Amino acid sequence: MAKSKKIGLIEVEHLDSWLSSTGYLFPSNELELDRFNKLYEDYDYKLDDTSIDPVAIINSTFHREPKVITMFEEDLDVDIESLRMVARKGKEKLPQHIIEKMRRNHNRDSGDQ
Repeated sequence: MAKSKKIGLIEVEHLDSWLSSTGYLFPSNELELDRFNKLYEDYDYKLDDTSIDPVAIINSTFHREPKVITMFEEDLDVDIESLRMVARKGKEKLPQHIIEKMRRNHNRDSGDQ
């Protein structure tokens, strides 16, 4: 039967060194960098041809184009269509058929949960 390895508690004065060696902080010396490289030597990096500038991230000068992901597009069209009348009318009195439709949709959605 294999013996379990026992790891002692990390002392507070060594916490920064451990965090730097494991990649949660930037390595600040060769020892921490060597530990980090040894820990992640078999890790498959998917960003080999991409450069990341951590200083730009810290200084808030890093800019990346956002991606827009559309989910459930058919449901979105139905919801927009049913609310279009309400948006046009604003605070005016809504027609009764719109109120009934909203009530049915609300009851149907509440029943799904």
